[in-house]
Amino acid sequence: MRVILCTLLLLNGILISLQGDSILLTPEEPFVAIAGEDVVLECELFPPTSASNMAVQWLKSGLSSPIHMYRHGQDDPLAQHQDYRGRTELFKDEIPEGIVSLRIKNVRRDDEGQYICSVEDRTDFKQSVVELHVLGSGSKPWIQMTGYHGVGVQLVCKSSGWYPEPEIQWIGGDGNALTEAQTKYHRDSGLVNVESSVGVTRQSSGKLQCIIRSKVLKIEHTAIITISDDLFPAVPEWVLPLVVTICVVIAANSTVIYWNVKQNRRIKELELQKSIVESEWKRICGHEVSVTLDVETANPWLEVSEDRKSVRWTGTWRNLPDTGKRFTVWECVLGSQGFTSGRHYWEVEVTGNRRWCLGVAAESVERKGAVTLSPETGFWTIARVDDVLHRDCDVFGFPSPVSRLPAGPIPGRVGVYLSYESGTVSFYNAETKSHLHTFTGIKFTEKLYPFFWTGRLYQWLRICSGSAPGL
Repeated sequence: MRVILCTLLLLNGILISLQGDSILLTPEEPFVAIAGEDVVLECELFPPTSASNMAVQWLKSGLSSPIHMYRHGQDDPLAQHQDYRGRTELFKDEIPEGIVSLRIKNVRRDDEGQYICSVEDRTDFKQSVVELHVLGSGSKPWIQMTGYHGVGVQLVCKSSGWYPEPEIQWIGGDGNALTEAQTKYHRDSGLVNVESSVGVTRQSSGKLQCIIRSKVLKIEHTAIITISDDLFPAVPEWVLPLVVTICVVIAANSTVIYWNVKQNRRIKELELQKSIVESEWKRICGHEVSVTLDVETANPWLEVSEDRKSVRWTGTWRNLPDTGKRFTVWECVLGSQGFTSGRHYWEVEVTGNRRWCLGVAAESVERKGAVTLSPETGFWTIARVDDVLHRDCDVFGFPSPVSRLPAGPIPGRVGVYLSYESGTVSFYNAETKSHLHTFTGIKFTEKLYPFFWTGRLYQWLRICSGSAPGL
């Protein structure tokens, strides 16, 4: 078949040469590109004819202006559509050979469609149409524990940047699929983000897999997490609310004696629950460390107190030397103490500050540009933006939808607990000794530092290490 095609093209070229004309060739099959990568849309004159003195124009169906214009021997960026400026180029050394193929850089989902390649000289005009399909190969999924649910823990698996929608599947430690998972899809700039949650009990714990696959791209990504018995609460979170509810119903429909019996039982349950909470809180506070701020990492908009325990945004830019460690765009600062092993706990006073972000950051995180806070970029944080607590989100760009923590009182003091070997970072409301959020299943490979960000409200963040509330 290829021999026949080549023969026909050769005969066609001979006829065209005899007639003194040429044609514009493009492939009939659509081009397929992956979002974020480059693609070359092929187009050439046959037989080969120099296009150096011709006007070469690439158009996209639906756009009023060209996505690339070449005339008078050079590109004309002023005639180019703004969505493609800086993203297209011709192969200048191939134009004398009649090759006018176009490279599109950093392909986006909305680049998909029909493209028209055209060349024009004083006597002739030729054009040909090509089709571009854009797919998304998606990011590697990752799993986090979002909290306790019933008698177990709730896990969420996330991945972004897919097209078309991928399949997602949970596999339990016994190799069987978990069928009770809930999966949500939402679009972002034409691509699909996927999020699947599943509840895991002590009986079904162990090694779990989240598998995301695309039948169209024939690819598969897998994230693995191991859930140990230590993560399950000794007393389920629903025990206390259930006992309270039962006591209320009984109080309204039972005799005084029966109510008194249940009331005594409720008191015992409360005492048991309080004992468990106090014991766990004492264990966590037993790993308290003294944390101070590293002024060499502080953004020039920030002011660090003399004792290096407090930081705030001042509204004044200071010309500070570039230490190589400083955050230059966002108002961030790291702690002086780095951790490569062990368990560590510290507290931060945030009362009066309506915009803050706290947690830990890897030593290698980006510091010279905009910072996106996610485990994929080396940040494990929670944040407050006005009256909402967030987790795993870019608080600086305010994305939509945001990842919100479960509803509850806004803490005035936040506790951060890092367990390096077990790969967990937990956050607590230190005033009520209650759990806010935990990142799990992390394999730390580098030094971690306490992380702080404060918004433009002149309010201090104060490190309270060494002054944990009494038990």
